[in-house]
Amino acid sequence: RVQGAGGHNMRDRATIRRLNMYRQKERRNSRGKVIKPLQYQSTVASGTVARVEPNIKWFGNTRVIKQSSLQKFQEEMDTVLKDPYKVVMKQSKLPMSLLHDRIRPHNAKVHILDTESFETTFGPKAQRKRPNLFASDMQSLIENAETSTESYDQGKDRDLVAEDTGVRNEAQEEIFKKGQSKRIWGELYKVIDSSDVVVQVLDARDPMGTRSPHIETYLRKEKPWKHLIFVLNKCDLVPTWATKRWVAVLSQDYPTLAFHASLTNPFGKGAFIQLLRQFGKLHTDKKQISVGFIGYPNVGKSSVINTLRSKKVCNVAPIAGETKVWQYITLMRRIFLIDCPGVVYPSEDSETDIVLKGVVQVEKIKTPEDHVGAVLERAKPEYISKTYKIDSWENAEDFLEKLAFRTGKLLKGGEPDLRTVGKMVLNDWQRGRIPFFVKPPNAEAPAAPELPSSSSLEVATETPQNNPEEEVTEAVGEESESILEKEKEEPQPCGIDSEMQQILARIRQNFGKINVAPQFSGDDLVPLEMSDIDDELESLSAEREEEEEQEHPGDDEDESYAESQEDHPGRTTKAVIQALDEKIAKYQRFLNKAKAKKFSAIRISKGLSEMVFAKSEGQKKRKAEEDVDNTAPTKKGKKRKAQREEEQSDKTHRTLTSKERRREARQQRSKKVGVRYYETHNVKNRNRNRKTTDSEGQKHRHRKARQKQ
Repeated sequence: RVQGAGGHNMRDRATIRRLNMYRQKERRNSRGKVIKPLQYQSTVASGTVARVEPNIKWFGNTRVIKQSSLQKFQEEMDTVLKDPYKVVMKQSKLPMSLLHDRIRPHNAKVHILDTESFETTFGPKAQRKRPNLFASDMQSLIENAETSTESYDQGKDRDLVAEDTGVRNEAQEEIFKKGQSKRIWGELYKVIDSSDVVVQVLDARDPMGTRSPHIETYLRKEKPWKHLIFVLNKCDLVPTWATKRWVAVLSQDYPTLAFHASLTNPFGKGAFIQLLRQFGKLHTDKKQISVGFIGYPNVGKSSVINTLRSKKVCNVAPIAGETKVWQYITLMRRIFLIDCPGVVYPSEDSETDIVLKGVVQVEKIKTPEDHVGAVLERAKPEYISKTYKIDSWENAEDFLEKLAFRTGKLLKGGEPDLRTVGKMVLNDWQRGRIPFFVKPPNAEAPAAPELPSSSSLEVATETPQNNPEEEVTEAVGEESESILEKEKEEPQPCGIDSEMQQILARIRQNFGKINVAPQFSGDDLVPLEMSDIDDELESLSAEREEEEEQEHPGDDEDESYAESQEDHPGRTTKAVIQALDEKIAKYQRFLNKAKAKKFSAIRISKGLSEMVFAKSEGQKKRKAEEDVDNTAPTKKGKKRKAQREEEQSDKTHRTLTSKERRREARQQRSKKVGVRYYETHNVKNRNRNRKTTDSEGQKHRHRKARQKQ
């Protein structure tokens, strides 16, 4: 504060400046002419007349556009808005609200009572001479009656009188209403309002069952400026082909990423962070962007956030309802993550569906054995048998009894504890120990081969060709490792297959790197999709052949010579065996390379693998017998054996480097802590009968004592 005359002042500096501004006056001379105007006062030269510029623009349209150009722009704008891989960044100066087709068609139902009530249309207080009737003539009335009769559904008619049979449906327990409270929905809408990008986390085992059409419709209508993307979590619990197909199906609506939440071995983390960075670059006008995670309970929202941060920042648990309130987490300087509690969206799911989706905690279910029958129906019997080592069962109760006897879960008198065993089965189901997944639509159609990964960001400006001067819009197509900015127009088959191939062409994630935990078999491996595998096999073998050609350029002549020898039937058996050995070695190298590239996400059937390995073992035995025959006791064989032994001795006597010496010392060192001490000392009389071995120093002392004697 400024000190006053008495040494103190009750007014601060801002108040003093404001009061001085009120007291300001312009300075005038003795004639009344302004010498010094006020700070924000402008002067106009004397004699000037304020006039409007005589221009025809004041009386015409400020902007003109042709109807054809407007229609073309409207169509292009619709395609951009419907494309999930394009984002409209800057709106134009045109009135965009007039361009949307929100006009209802002429045959739409007219709500007369919204504008004219019944009293003002009919009766003594009628204000109209001719009311607006639903049907103008008898023919239209008959047509309306026929359409209403065809669309009538007796199940939805609530006006029917129901007979009272004395049996009523039991009221649903409160436990099955978890995730639907007003508080949880308030948390959800707080997260949506605070987020620039909304991430809907889906369960890869049942993506459509954990999806929320209500939230998608709300964002599309009420908040179209917010970006919505799908994250397909728990993709390590389903086969690779199913993950790829589900990503293609969901990418028709919104950008979709496959993800595996894990602090040690994640999948899709780089693609997700790259996508969030590109969203941050798109919104350069904001200092930071917020990314909200929504979805069903127990789908892994908090686990995805922990994976992105590479440490535990959110409490996670394999049960529903661990996250109670929303939480802000800083990912980068400009990107914040918002964790949201799981919300159960309104649907017609039964109690069993709610339990199997993981919404309810198993410990709080009164009768868990009632829901085990649905588990046995949805999962394949061979998976159940493999998981619980039970060969056959008649029904769910029989299965639970056998499992109780096998695991020892018994009550008094040897009765099986069905409740405890039912909890075990439901916990295994929710945590992914029982292999199960919902097959994607069109699963039998062959998929397009994957393209090499790339990431780019392109800006496309959508403008009508007739008016290049006008600013219309900028459509920015973003993509990461899993997204492409636009489809490549190539001649492809028509129908659903062509659409699926076009969408699969956008996928830029290497799904072969997913470590699939459950052991799938039969049709769940690759349904009619072996063409893709053959293509990849051919590409891998072609790469291997190119490498071999570079390493051994002279082998082509030998191979051509061998092929020419195959045409002649009179060749020796030794040549045949040699050719077979070369083929087997070639296949073995290919399998090793495929295994190194983690190509085995798609497992080979057991019969095929046994047949291949049986052949290779037979060839190895034959080779070993030939080696034994070759190493007969001859003079030449003895000389070769002596030479081999000399070479091995030279290798062993080779001087080791310091690094190799340290490695040998580490290997010889005992791994356990304290082993030497407890081996040589008597602790708590455990080693009192053990013969103690002298150390090197003690042996040296004993030697000296003997020499003195």
